[in-house]
Formats: sequence, structure tokens, C-alpha cells
Amino acid sequence: MVSSVRNDQNRVFVHVEPAPSNGLSLKIRLLIADDHRLVREGLRLSFEATEIDIVAEAANGQEAFEALGQHVIDVALTDVNMPVADGFRFLQLTRAIDSPVRVLMHSVNPGHIRRCRELGADGFVVKGEDKLVLLAAVRAVYAGNEYWHDPDAA
Repeated sequence: MVSSVRNDQNRVFVHVEPAPSNGLSLKIRLLIADDHRLVREGLRLSFEATEIDIVAEAANGQEAFEALGQHVIDVALTDVNMPVADGFRFLQLTRAIDSPVRVLMHSVNPGHIRRCRELGADGFVVKGEDKLVLLAAVRAVYAGNEYWHDPDAA
């Protein structure tokens, strides 16, 4: 549950309260899809010691889509530019099957935000942003909110 949201100098901070203890896991089950192994490793390190559990990784959109059938995934953090099937194709496939997975896109190009919105993504983060921005984005989309981060917006 989101208890507070504030905007501070183009950064959105979201406080997500943990769910009441009713036997459900408090972990956010995350899929990371990026064609660069080093990026996936860096993202994995960013989520260490948090409530975010990396349950699957993929090097392209097709692998990411297949992972949806093999794992329980709450949020997919998906690169836009990947071989075989890019992040846009992954998003289209995911929406076509009416999957409940929340999709957070990321790219070095903030110009992709509009297309991500059009295709039904739940949020966007520019690659290379601060770890706290990434954590806030994953938590926000997991909580059912949208998170659009454009550092160029004034």
C-alpha cells in the first residue's frame, strides 16, 4: 500500500507500506530482462538486501516472455533495446495474454517513454539512474501505481 508520494526536484519518492501479515510473502518477485550480462549483474546487486527477489533473468524479450510461464513474477524490469524480441515486443506479448505482471521499462533513451505508455507499460526509468530511483520505481509499480521518470522533464 502506498502511504505517501512526493516529488522533489523531478524525482518521485514513494513510501510503500508492507502488506499486513496474512501469510503472504512480502517479497517482490522480479524478472530482469536485458541483453547485457553486466547490466543484469549490476541490477541484481542493486536489489540485494531489499524486499525484491530476482526470480528470473532473460537476455531478450522472447526469453522474458517464456519466463512468465515458468515463474511467478510480480514485476518485469525490461530493457527496451534487445535482440530477438525487444522490450516493446515483450510488452505487446504480455498485454496480449492479459498477464497481471507489472512491466517497468528502462532504456538510456528517455525518448522511449511515449511508446512505453502507448503500449501499456506501468512505468519507465532511464538506465544509469540512482539506485533509489530504481527501487522506488519497482516498489511503485508493484503497489499498482505508475512510475514515469524522465530526468529531462523540467
